Amino acid sequence: MTLTIYGPPMSRAMRTLWMAHELELDFQNEYGFQEDAPVPTEALVAANPMGQVPVIDDDGFTLSESMAINIYLAKKHGKLAPVTPEDEAQTLRWSFWVMTAVEVTLLDVLFKARGLRGHEQDPEGAAAGIAELQRPFNVLNDALSDRDYLLGDVFSVADLNVASVLAWARAAGIEFAEQSHLDAWLDRCLNREAAVRARN
Repeated sequence: MTLTIYGPPMSRAMRTLWMAHELELDFQNEYGFQEDAPVPTEALVAANPMGQVPVIDDDGFTLSESMAINIYLAKKHGKLAPVTPEDEAQTLRWSFWVMTAVEVTLLDVLFKARGLRGHEQDPEGAAAGIAELQRPFNVLNDALSDRDYLLGDVFSVADLNVASVLAWARAAGIEFAEQSHLDAWLDRCLNREAAVRARN
């Protein structure tokens, strides 16, 4: 059986590479773009007509969308997966939440803070985005006030999915001075061996 993960580590594909390392899977990593150009390869478009990463080809089964991919891999291989219906609901809740309440604004902050993706550095714009993110940051911080991980005492795909988005906060230089539980949790997640391997 062959698993191919399309997408470079410095993209949303990092989430799926992290999961593959957590599960200790044998896989191939194809960037999916033509050399020195942001043009998707034929193989990537065949796997995902949107031409976006990440997408996987798991022995002929193709799937896009990073959160769905990670939940699928966790459940298929029986590791980091939710066990109860309640845990599965919470996993879906947090995975959807981080995409809708955090990711877009956080990426905008990162681009403006560091002058990436055609943006000029815009400290005021970045600061406005950080202010907007305080509400979801506080929600996550409160959820972690009495537990080490989102589903309790054990790291799971819920943590991986959310932490993989919050990793951009570190790249943007955001400090969680008022969210100590979130800050400690994010360190625990991003310092896992599999996470370090995925980033490198």
